[in-house]
Amino acid sequence: MKDIKQISDEIYDKEKTKSYRDFIDKYKQYESEIENTDYQLSQEIYDIYSQLIADLGIALSNTKSYKKAIPVLNRAFDLFLNNKKYTSEKIHNVGFYEALLYNRGICNINLNHFELARNDFELLMKLYPDNTEYSNWIKEFKNKRLYKLRNIVMYILIGSILILNFFDRGTIENEIVLGIGLCSLGIELVIELTVYLRRRNYST
Repeated sequence: MKDIKQISDEIYDKEKTKSYRDFIDKYKQYESEIENTDYQLSQEIYDIYSQLIADLGIALSNTKSYKKAIPVLNRAFDLFLNNKKYTSEKIHNVGFYEALLYNRGICNINLNHFELARNDFELLMKLYPDNTEYSNWIKEFKNKRLYKLRNIVMYILIGSILILNFFDRGTIENEIVLGIGLCSLGIELVIELTVYLRRRNYST
């Protein structure tokens, strides 16, 4: 039976593991041995175990297995945050920490968990201000909120048009529904203009 060091060497063998899918397949091959490892035995084993879990989460994220990736990424976070080598002040200097945050954010975006994703990207923006990609994601979240509102407004507008067909022209009911429809159209135009201006601002 191979120990975790031997397993790690095989999984990270560049001749055998050339893609994220290869990594996942290799991990599954040794999943039982990895999961049953007492990673508290030494710092070296703890680090190897942590890296395997982190890379599994990142591999799942990059193969679009977003739902499976989230708990693995959260587990990797716990391992890194509890690693005696790193203090809370220096954890963000570890490359894996940034990669874990980014991939968890991407997973939550694709699962429509926008608030959770925004939290990760706001932290990324705070810790790594030189990376403008993170601030652009924050702006995109705001646009997504507007798009949700736009969809609601569109339903109201379409509903108003349909309802108008049931009332005679010139009646109070007709005027009320027409007013609602016009207001909805105005809100729709404001949303589209706002999104356009935001995108133009951060694309230049």
